[in-house]
Amino acid sequence: MSGHLFDTKVVDLVKSTLNKPIIFGGFVGPGLVGLVTVGYMIEKLNLREIAHVRSQHIPPVVVFVGAKLRHPFRIYSDDSGKIVALTCEMPIDIEGLYEISYTLLDWAEQVHASEIVILDGVPVNGIPEDRQAWSVADESRIAELEKKGVSAIQSAMISGIGGSILNQCLSRRISGVSLLTPVSVDLPDPGAPLVLVKAINQIYNLNIGTAELEENVQRINARLNELAQQYSKLSDQSADKEKQLYS
Repeated sequence: MSGHLFDTKVVDLVKSTLNKPIIFGGFVGPGLVGLVTVGYMIEKLNLREIAHVRSQHIPPVVVFVGAKLRHPFRIYSDDSGKIVALTCEMPIDIEGLYEISYTLLDWAEQVHASEIVILDGVPVNGIPEDRQAWSVADESRIAELEKKGVSAIQSAMISGIGGSILNQCLSRRISGVSLLTPVSVDLPDPGAPLVLVKAINQIYNLNIGTAELEENVQRINARLNELAQQYSKLSDQSADKEKQLYS
């Protein structure tokens, strides 16, 4: 079945050389904070699209980003090959999570990824007062992150494609980390991506500029509202499909 149309596969778009990259992933989730944060990183670090994931478990749609039509599940890299970003604006079928995450980890091993970092939110009602980032990692990595000023969360469950990727990291030789922050699930919350970007700068010394996040709250709110409406509609469709799967 190798090479079959419906096989899940990472499809290279350009020839690139990756250098033991740190891979950041942001996907559909609470408050869309991971998705927005990775999008901001792609913009500010001038990352270029190098590949996409093809799978029957990803809805066959296109997204219009950066004045181009693109695949929904994309892989970006900086020029040095040390920073990679994964992003997907579409929910993944629950039955496809294992296959897609397994394929991604195979690819991550091939490019000798040094760490995978999933960016996500902890859902809360209203705008959270406690603005901080938390980590999820193994014991030794938690100690290192605490030295960088990011404490471990007491308990958390990370679901969806991000959680599935971290689950695969448990059985691979790749460090898996998640950075979380409280995010409102009923109000636009541009403060959440700002918290995650600051934590990324602290830990990985990336020096991503935050002025735009701090100054253009209205623009970010408009984008969050648009994505939240799309997510709500697609989430309802995914929930109906999941019910049919297990009924």
